[in-house]
Amino acid sequence: MTGLIGGTLPESTVSELLERTPSRSESNTLTFSRGDIALGISHLGEKDPGGWLTWDEDGLTGVLYGAVTNLDDLEFDVGELFENVFENPVDILPNVDGPFVLACTDGDRVVVATDKLGTRSCYYSVDDGFVFGSNLNELADTVDDPTVNERAIGDLVMIGHVWGDKTLLEEVTFLDSGSVLEYEDGDVEKTRYWKFNFDTRARSSFMPNLVDAYRTCIRDSAATMDGSVGLWLSGGLDSRVMAGELSQHTDLLTYTYDANPAGGGNIELAQEVAACLGLGNEEVELTPGPFVDNFADAVTLTDGMLGWNTFLNLTATFNIPEPTDILLEACGQGGMMGDGLSRAAIELSDSPEDALYNAKHQTSKDLVNRILAGDVDLDQTYREEVGKSQQNGYVETVMDCYYRNYFPRGDFASNKLVRSRAGTRVPFAHGEFLRAVTKMPLDQRVGWVPATRGKIPFGTAEAKLELTRQLGYGLEKIPYERTKVAPERPLWMHAAGFVVGTSLQRVRGKTAYGGRRMQSLWSIKDEGLKSKLTDLMESAADREFFDSDQLTQLSEEHFSGDVDHIGAISGITTVEQWLQSNYD
Repeated sequence: MTGLIGGTLPESTVSELLERTPSRSESNTLTFSRGDIALGISHLGEKDPGGWLTWDEDGLTGVLYGAVTNLDDLEFDVGELFENVFENPVDILPNVDGPFVLACTDGDRVVVATDKLGTRSCYYSVDDGFVFGSNLNELADTVDDPTVNERAIGDLVMIGHVWGDKTLLEEVTFLDSGSVLEYEDGDVEKTRYWKFNFDTRARSSFMPNLVDAYRTCIRDSAATMDGSVGLWLSGGLDSRVMAGELSQHTDLLTYTYDANPAGGGNIELAQEVAACLGLGNEEVELTPGPFVDNFADAVTLTDGMLGWNTFLNLTATFNIPEPTDILLEACGQGGMMGDGLSRAAIELSDSPEDALYNAKHQTSKDLVNRILAGDVDLDQTYREEVGKSQQNGYVETVMDCYYRNYFPRGDFASNKLVRSRAGTRVPFAHGEFLRAVTKMPLDQRVGWVPATRGKIPFGTAEAKLELTRQLGYGLEKIPYERTKVAPERPLWMHAAGFVVGTSLQRVRGKTAYGGRRMQSLWSIKDEGLKSKLTDLMESAADREFFDSDQLTQLSEEHFSGDVDHIGAISGITTVEQWLQSNYD
């Protein structure tokens, strides 16, 4: 596994810790020591030479895990990048684009920074000295007597991932997106250097600016890629437009698995998209057996803070015999283009906290409260995040909390599975693109069928359709998997196609949007996965922070097929697996 780690540790300890995260590819480790501080990075070497940087000269040591996509525009060489960030991080970092975690030190002071979107996780602890790193299990090894964070467990079961600066351990803190951490003489100071500027008023300039910015961020990201490049391609819109734009700058191989939902036409549509662009396409197996085999490692790789039902699809990476050197996915793009946080969640809620809960919880507060044995205030998570927001309006506050949590803690967290085998890039950690996409008018987000009070969504957002149309490459003529209608057609046709298609899938007893998903069916019908999960549920029932009677009832209802509790089952079993692998 790739990653970085550092702090007031011996260099030998840093080296040892970098070896403790599971890996599915050969990696190289570099460690440095300056004064009382040691830094280390594990990288893929020549497989992705543009995916890491180091510096150890002129009184300064630095490591960058990821890529800076505008180094030439900044007119910095590598040394100047680290020097400028070290001397004036809050002023310099807003101008630095790319997906990365950066750390540098002069032996006394340490500067650690995340990119604008938090596309790569970074944690820190001041429990015994100062330690930071990109993998939670490595930091857990440095804590003498770790304490489980019950509020983090509540988040994971309710939302599907952990929010804010919480981790599964009280002694370890998550470093927010667009933030810089400075350590000196035992003191730690955290500053947010990047603020999203949302403006949801209707404007004619939105889409032209967004198209230009999208092309720029893809171009800049492609310029950092050496070696073979792959992309996960579905029958959806996000991956197809990324394939279209990325293929203008690099040779590209596409991979497809059958999911979202399974049997929904992804394979055939992805092949049609690939053929339209003249790209190769390989179908990758996604079946329960390999997933069960990789379950424990996948939970450790994703730090136990992302429910397995949300990252299951990306474990298909382990089933590619020889993946490309760099492998991308378009996850996160849909949320920025109007999916995820719907107009219904915003417009039909009474407060920012309610809007965020209504947007994407996977288990009800009432059920989570029954599952947890302790007195955990689940609403505190939302109150804290709303309280952190520096936005002026209701809609802007909701959007800000969404960007600061769903993307770094949810969408991008699963990329760690890919980074165990290949390099990755998230092009959207790019100032021009973020300034453009945060000007999305509210009416461009996914709406709902009239008279349904938000219960039946349109199935897609106007912004996603329009981006596909304007980028072109013929992709606007190929039907969209979710609606079975080509993007060149108007939104109302997509809404009708989504409602009719989803209804037919449910009548036929197949996996469908808003219904029982593939993950749930696997958990019930596949004996290997069912056995794995029931064992974990039985073990979790012995934990002091879970109510054993509720877990027993939950298991009986879910595995009999009576009630679909896949969200809660996923959260509980993910926590239990991480604790068994990295805590007990």
